[in-house]
Amino acid sequence: MTRLCIIIGLCLLLTGCVTQEVDEQGNPIKPPALDKDLVLDEDGRIIARPTRLIPPDRMIVNGDTPTEREIRLSAVEGLPESEAPVTYKKTQEWMAEYLAKQDEIYIRPAFDSNLQNDVIYGMVYLRAVDEDGRDIPGGYVCVNQAMLSQGLVRIRDLREIRDERLREGLQKAEDLARREKRGLWSSQP
Repeated sequence: MTRLCIIIGLCLLLTGCVTQEVDEQGNPIKPPALDKDLVLDEDGRIIARPTRLIPPDRMIVNGDTPTEREIRLSAVEGLPESEAPVTYKKTQEWMAEYLAKQDEIYIRPAFDSNLQNDVIYGMVYLRAVDEDGRDIPGGYVCVNQAMLSQGLVRIRDLREIRDERLREGLQKAEDLARREKRGLWSSQP
């Protein structure tokens, strides 16, 4: 499986936030100060460092700093280990492989999110990389959708997503996992 990566963001006018300078392709120009301020890129996406993964559908970013937040994946939910032990283990492995190693992830907060809250619902993105591990300029992978396509999570409520194309993409990803009997849709979830 090709390595995954992405970018997301939120509003620039919020207090306690700074913006991240990026080049023409959206790549950061200099490292953001994630420990001091909640960093937003020019499109209002939060730039964060995953510090603790909470399978199947949560993570802590910027741990033990004033910008520490719990990120809850929008529109999707996973099942606890007691209900889907095989899929839960696969989710742990997937999150460790693709999220734990990232210096930066990008979160597009849900439209009704308050960035001052301890828990932020959002779409999580990783910067996309090619087979050799090089960044694909302007390329991002949606973690929520990637996890759906593997059957690691299921749709909770698509009404949380305003973008019609994104809602359709999420639904298609879950439909693919169901058809191919992956993860939660397998005979041994």
